[in-house]
This record gives sequence, structure tokens and C-alpha cells, in this order.
Amino acid sequence: MMKFKYIKLLWVFLYFSSSQHLLANESNLVLKNQQGELFELNKIVGKKPVYLKFWATWCKPCMEQMPHFQQAYEQYGDTIDTIAINIDLNDDPTAVAAVKKEFNLTMPIMSDHTAKVAQHYQFIGTPFHVLLDKTGKVIFQGHEADKALDNTVRLLSHDGVVAKPRLLDEGNKQAATALVIPEFGLKAILYTATWCDWYLADTRPKMATNCAAAQKQINLLTNQGIDTEARVSQLWTDQAAVDEYIEKFKVIHPVYIDHGNDLFIDNKISSVPTLVIYKNGHMVNRISDFTSPVNLQSK
Repeated sequence: MMKFKYIKLLWVFLYFSSSQHLLANESNLVLKNQQGELFELNKIVGKKPVYLKFWATWCKPCMEQMPHFQQAYEQYGDTIDTIAINIDLNDDPTAVAAVKKEFNLTMPIMSDHTAKVAQHYQFIGTPFHVLLDKTGKVIFQGHEADKALDNTVRLLSHDGVVAKPRLLDEGNKQAATALVIPEFGLKAILYTATWCDWYLADTRPKMATNCAAAQKQINLLTNQGIDTEARVSQLWTDQAAVDEYIEKFKVIHPVYIDHGNDLFIDNKISSVPTLVIYKNGHMVNRISDFTSPVNLQSK
């Protein structure tokens, strides 16, 4: 139950602030549409209000909010540019298309295939709503489909600006621990999530089983004397979640949160778990299927 309480806390952890000024008119903020074509956000930002919703097909509250999202698009789509952004983590186009059909979604649906758009908007968990005014300034961030979101959307639809931003707290931002790759020998890095073995158990049982198997196998590699560590996604995660994960799996190697999502982006991690193997300072293998034992001694 503590895990679900933690997620709920993330949804409600909002506060009023007028000191943040995120702008989105950067050339590297690129999404991919369902036809595989690239779309630059700066084509629409700064012209009229923009509503971005980050979601995943395996995210239960995302699915619960889809009717609300479609209704908002139908009501305000003419005055507010709206995009449904799949975060492209443990997801695929077939699952996205199924959600589109199930909820009769008619807004543009795109994927954050580089994860850089989510990073820019300080994404920490799905569902995640981001509203920009007509100047390109971010004036709302939140997780719930509530009155605060509805009121902000309504105000934006009238004149394109909102006097008082409502943004997530940035006060607890942390820097990620630097990753050190040795010049000689083997190094194994497991990219995973503290929640993937239990949260995906109902919606993606094979993925959940694979997550648990990965951690158990990395423990075995550590016992063999191989230099191992885990980098966990910042999604839905804090140090308390990491500590619980370590205790649950009796982890015997270092575990670090990838604050800022830089390593996940740099290594193009689009699914968890993924094991990245280095030898003598060079990446030599990536493993994402842990149904069979991992043997690195011959690498």
C-alpha cells in the first residue's frame, strides 16, 4: 500500500509559483507521430496556447483520465493546440493504437522517442499535464485531471494567458551520480525501475516478471565479482522507493536514481529492464530478455 500512497503523493504535490519560466521554443524538442514523421514543437509553441499530456498505455490513471482528455480536446481544440505524448517506455505503436481506438481519441498522438521533451518539462510521473500560454511560457504542471487543470485550460482558451502559474515544486531537484566506466575489465549497468515488477504485474505481466528476473540475475553477476550497478528511472521514484527496492530484492550492488533522465536518454533506453555491458571502456552488449541466465564471464 505504501507504493500506491507514494504515487498518490506525486499526483497531489503541486504548489503555486510565479518564479519559474520554462520556455519550449528549442529546436531539439522533437516528437514522432503515428506515421513515423518527426514534428518540432517550436512550430506551434509561442503562437497560441498548447496542452501537452504525457502518458503510457500501461499507466492505469492515464487510462482513467482519457475520457476527460478527449472531452477537453473537443471543447477547446480550436483555441488550444493539444498533443497526447506517449512517453515511449515499455510501450509500442500497437498498444498506442489500441488506446486510441478504445477511447475514440481524435487529438494528435505522438511519441517522445528521444525522451528529451519529457526531460525538458521536468516530467516525473504519468499522467503529466503541461500547459503553455500563447507566449510559450509554461504556466501549469500537474498529474490530476482536476478543477485546477480545467480552470487553467478554460482561462487559456479565452485570451491565451494566465496571471498566476501553477507549477510543480523544483526545490528538491538533485544531480545524478556520475557514471564511471572503467578503462579495463567488465562493467554491467542495469537500467530498470523500482516499480516495474509490481506496477506492471496486471497490465504487462511478462514485463513485470522480466524486471524481477533481471535484478535477481544481476545479484548473481555481482556475486561472481563483476562490477555491477543499477540506474533506476526517476519516474515515480525517490530514495525511499529505492531503499524499499533494495530490501525487496536483497540488492548487493549500488543503486542510483537517474535524476534528470540523462543516462536513460544518452543510452537510448526505451524499455526496462535493459542491461548494458562494457568491456575495456567500450559498450559491447545490451540485454533486455532475462528469461535465460546472463553469463558475462566469456565476454
